[in-house]
Amino acid sequence: MKHIFTLLVVCLYFVISGCKTKVIIASSEQDAQILVDGKIMGRGQTSTIMIKKNSCVNVQIEKTGYLKENFSYCFNGMNFKPKTQYIELKSDDAFNASLSTDYSNKDFEVTVNKSMNENEAWKIISQIVTNYFDNLEMADKATGYMKTSWQSKSFLQKTIRTRIIVKQSSSTPLKYKLKIISEYSDNPKESVKNDDNFKQWDRVLRAYDGIIGEFQTRLGNK
Repeated sequence: MKHIFTLLVVCLYFVISGCKTKVIIASSEQDAQILVDGKIMGRGQTSTIMIKKNSCVNVQIEKTGYLKENFSYCFNGMNFKPKTQYIELKSDDAFNASLSTDYSNKDFEVTVNKSMNENEAWKIISQIVTNYFDNLEMADKATGYMKTSWQSKSFLQKTIRTRIIVKQSSSTPLKYKLKIISEYSDNPKESVKNDDNFKQWDRVLRAYDGIIGEFQTRLGNK
């Protein structure tokens, strides 16, 4: 098992009413970031953490490409026994199903081949977009504007929603701008309608990887 012999050992010392105990957390990723109650405490190990009677501390371990781990340690005034916990970070399925790209949430402009008129270009644009998206929210050939409906995909810790916007940016020469809008929510069951719960993502699902290339190849100057 990858990294099974590379352990992140975090020692959390809790001092409660003069009674001192220790919690050891061993993780499969030695450079994972550790947060306690929302504050970054370091990588690899933390400094001494205090826990008061009848209270808890929340621990989060995270690393890019892996699912976040969240858990709490609580003290209720009774005996708090030392505990060792091994945390194996699991691969992030949303990360693996996507790729980092400069085109995410940015306009990409294509100058149309001079031998092609607006009707021909619009037909090709429609073919390309509908190959990747089932539904169009708006398509107006007269203004050269097209917007798809959101398509969403759920993962273990995320919901990813994606849409395409195409707009004519110039008539002479004929140019179109394409934007892949890619956003995420940390709720794996998020509705695409909940706009406030989504943030821009600097990655694009691999399912849409080919759309930029098609625009370049089928519309661009030769």
